[in-house]
Amino acid sequence: MSERESSNSSPNGWRPWYALVQWSAALVLLLLLLVGFFMGRFPSPMGQLGFCAFGVFTGAAFARMSHPINSPLTRLGRVALGFVAASQIFYQMLVWSEPWRVHSSVLGWRLWWGTVVVAVGLGWLQVLWRAGARWEWNSGRTTLGFTAGLGVLLVGLAFRDNPTATLPAWWRWLVGGMALGAVVGSLVIIGRWLKSRPKNTRPLPGWMRPALMGAGALVLCVGSFYFGRLTMPPPSPFDNAHSLLAELPAAELEQQLQRDELRLKKLAEGMDALRADADALHAQIVVRMERNGNDGGKAEYLPDESRAIRHLFIRYMGYRKDLLHLARVYIGFKKVQGDALRDRCFLVGYGAAAVALEAGLTFVAKYRDNESARSKLNEGEPGWLEPNQFEVVYHSVTDQHHLALYDTYGKHFKTHAGRWRREGVAGPDFEWVASRITRGQKAVQNTALNPVRAWFSRIGRRLEQDVHVPFYEAQKMMATFMGDTRIVRRDPFISEELVRLTLARTQLQPGDIILERRNWYLSNAFLPGFWPHCALYVGTPKELEALGIEYDALDAEAREAHQRPEHGQPRVILEAMSEGVVFTSAEHSMHADYVAVLRPRLTDAQRAEVLRNAFRYHGRPYDFGFDFSDESKLVCSELLYYSFGDKLKFDLEPVLGKSVVTPVGIMNKFVRERGTPGATMDFVLFLDTSPGQRQARRASEEACCESATRPKGFNE
Repeated sequence: MSERESSNSSPNGWRPWYALVQWSAALVLLLLLLVGFFMGRFPSPMGQLGFCAFGVFTGAAFARMSHPINSPLTRLGRVALGFVAASQIFYQMLVWSEPWRVHSSVLGWRLWWGTVVVAVGLGWLQVLWRAGARWEWNSGRTTLGFTAGLGVLLVGLAFRDNPTATLPAWWRWLVGGMALGAVVGSLVIIGRWLKSRPKNTRPLPGWMRPALMGAGALVLCVGSFYFGRLTMPPPSPFDNAHSLLAELPAAELEQQLQRDELRLKKLAEGMDALRADADALHAQIVVRMERNGNDGGKAEYLPDESRAIRHLFIRYMGYRKDLLHLARVYIGFKKVQGDALRDRCFLVGYGAAAVALEAGLTFVAKYRDNESARSKLNEGEPGWLEPNQFEVVYHSVTDQHHLALYDTYGKHFKTHAGRWRREGVAGPDFEWVASRITRGQKAVQNTALNPVRAWFSRIGRRLEQDVHVPFYEAQKMMATFMGDTRIVRRDPFISEELVRLTLARTQLQPGDIILERRNWYLSNAFLPGFWPHCALYVGTPKELEALGIEYDALDAEAREAHQRPEHGQPRVILEAMSEGVVFTSAEHSMHADYVAVLRPRLTDAQRAEVLRNAFRYHGRPYDFGFDFSDESKLVCSELLYYSFGDKLKFDLEPVLGKSVVTPVGIMNKFVRERGTPGATMDFVLFLDTSPGQRQARRASEEACCESATRPKGFNE
């Protein structure tokens, strides 16, 4: 046997293809993710294949830990490989077999968890042993002991009566101590091994050199294409501008000029008023943030502030669009016959460009370094704004082509301004137009926006977005799986008949807050507290009109979805689920294990405003990133947060590094304020299920308050 053949063969005489299996699974997973990203969704077979490939990838990694190619297969390694194989079997059964996944005994999850923990633990012990860890050493004995103890504690979770129940504090502290000891000890042992290991001097296989060269060429081509796409500037509104001015008869052009001269003045006045409103709002927000001890660096806007910012920005983009349209139309002024008409066309077009450029420069300079405001302005608004519009404006006012074009026409204005003033071109409005043009020119001179910084900023934003998209989609796939996976299949404690009876006896009102819980859903383990979901009761069209809401003035798509029955039942509830913000029937939404209803203390006019806000959010996607600063995507509690705004101030609390409102936080707010003069909510009803029971019943307000302190695994 040659040296090369000997190096590629297992010491046991056989060659397991762990690495090939692992990276093949990684390739399949990558391809599935790419297809899903381009499709914008992960259909059921594709998602299952992705989870399957991920399981194979991790299983092969555990197998390589237990049995590296260049080391003999020990007896402990054989045991570890057996547990790896068993964990793969149980994992794939969970992925592909729904009865196994939702069995009432949770047997599938218990077996998978137990075998995978043992497989990883034994594999890691093999890694430490090969790195030189020996029981005779202090570090080896300590590390091996901590690792084994940690494995025993984690395996013990599979034997609990309720695996998802809240873990005791002593267990969490013990696991934390064991994990710390195992990590520190492993770093010491592996660090010692890295220092003493012999250098690898084996030559590259013959096939590897051309493979590396081909891969390098491919990476270079793909990288060049991506860099070109990344640096490509957005289209300019003046690219290929086609003017029909020359084709208009003089009389018709005169009429159009009169209309557009008046329109320009109104747009300029609107921009000035908008800037004043924006400055006032900004000052108000700064005062509020300073009062709350926040310097405004990375601060969260209140819902009403967020809404006001959005409305102002929509106004600005509307004015900007109209101004750029005028500039684009009249950029063809040179083709107009007649000196007087041609000069007036120039003044309207250049005046519009000056107003737009001045406003854009001031706007960008004010908010460019305010990350919170910039992120808010980059949000999309369905039907109104595309995403990243602030970046579009930022690029436009720093684009060298735009500035050069503006400067060229500025010289034209400077050359002829004296003559136009003497000849009375544009009549009494000439001085006004000239003053706006001068303001625009001064804004360019006084507002220093570095074009190089703008270029790097645009590239950085695009790169950040490209990196964010695959991570967000992977997060979305995992969250959807956990949100839709119920470990134990059974009928909810609250039947649809009980929902109908309850609603017949207790009349809900539009604006009521509904808190819900469904036991045994995998997502419950990752959400804080007993209450994981909330919704908003919106009522019927008649109930909305009784509040003074002009129903026909609401969004047409939202109205159509609201009026469409669900299995013959009216859709009276608005909630955010993995499908997005949707209307559902009470029979569907409240068909849960526990339901509580709270009524905000609001006037009819306030409730009407809340419901108008809520209808505006219909159809928005679910926020799998749980980012409460971005209202373009919403989770269930975020829907309530933005709908109620300052009328019902919910507390933001940190969860996994994010400031969010939680359903259990809403219940805690009710409990904390109950019986005080400042109470903002009243109790309406609570459908509770006692431990050991399988049918819900009406319960008292005291029981509802007590639910806020229940453990996650209550009555599972």
